[in-house]
Amino acid sequence: MISKVIAKIKTGSIKKVVPYGWARPAPPYVVVRTEQDALRRGVIFRIFWHFAQGGQALLDDYDGEIQTLLDGFNADSRKGNTNQLHVEPDYQDIIINNDDDTISRERRFLMPSRTF
Repeated sequence: MISKVIAKIKTGSIKKVVPYGWARPAPPYVVVRTEQDALRRGVIFRIFWHFAQGGQALLDDYDGEIQTLLDGFNADSRKGNTNQLHVEPDYQDIIINNDDDTISRERRFLMPSRTF
C-alpha cells in the first residue's frame, strides 16, 4: 500500500518521494512513514514534506496540496480489497531541527481497519 501512496504523491508538485528510512534527496522532497494507530483504528500514514530553509510559505501551500491528493484516496491491496485514506485533524507546526538543515511539516492520514 505504501508504494501506491508514494505513486499518488508523485502526481503532485513534488516528485522526490521516499519511504521512511531511505536516503533523503535534496529538497524539496516528501517522506512517507507507516505505523500502527495508537487507538487501534488502523494504519497511520505520516507524510513529511521538506523544503530548504526560508520556505515557510511553501510548507503551508503544500499542506493543502497533500490533503487534496490523499484525503479519500482509494487503492486496491495486493489481494484486491479497497483501502481508503482519511486526513487526521491534527495540525503540526513547522519542524526546524532536521539534521539535513531543511524545514518540514507533517500531516497524518488514517487507513481504517488493516491492510488486507
